[in-house]
Amino acid sequence: MGAWGSGPFDNDEALDFATKIQSVDSLIDEVLLHDVGATIDVEKAGRIVVVAECVAAMRGHPHALMPSDLAQRLLTFGEPSDELFDNTRDSVSMVISNSELSELWAESEHRANFNRAMTDLIDRLNHPLAGVKEPGDKGPAPNPSPCWICGKEMGWEFTSVSITLDPVSGISQGGSVHLACLNAALHPRYILQDWQFDEAMLDRFTADIWDNDSAS
Repeated sequence: MGAWGSGPFDNDEALDFATKIQSVDSLIDEVLLHDVGATIDVEKAGRIVVVAECVAAMRGHPHALMPSDLAQRLLTFGEPSDELFDNTRDSVSMVISNSELSELWAESEHRANFNRAMTDLIDRLNHPLAGVKEPGDKGPAPNPSPCWICGKEMGWEFTSVSITLDPVSGISQGGSVHLACLNAALHPRYILQDWQFDEAMLDRFTADIWDNDSAS
């Protein structure tokens, strides 16, 4: 992978692009929907990942190693629109499933690091806006079960997996597993993308559809 690291800002091209992000429009231009079935080239894929990190930061969940000057500029951008947020998540999904970037990492001995980075990005994009919490929602208690792969406690994650070893006898194996640990073992193109959908955002999309139908 040469100069490409697994983190979103671990290569010169990504850092160069980050310096050019001066407005929300510069983010929107990178995540417009792409041709279905078209493979995203490696440079475009890297820019999309940087944009996704910007959107996550605008929602209050930045990457720990985001350049400080970019983080400061993002503070002036406000919250991302539903359209930017939705298009960003679609674009990240396409980077994972159909891009030269994923294919290059598939050939690397360090592909597990890339898979974990993408899983972490999805997780932060899934988080609600910082400070937003449903009334009366205390959340579940932490899961004390050990991860089937790394052996550490599951913490706040409740993902589980079952693998059938013999379909005839029905012998299977599995248990609780951190999604990042599971994804680390897979080809980047096939990592599990556990996208969550915000109820309030879905309500707004539904209202927009009704408004457009009424206007037509």
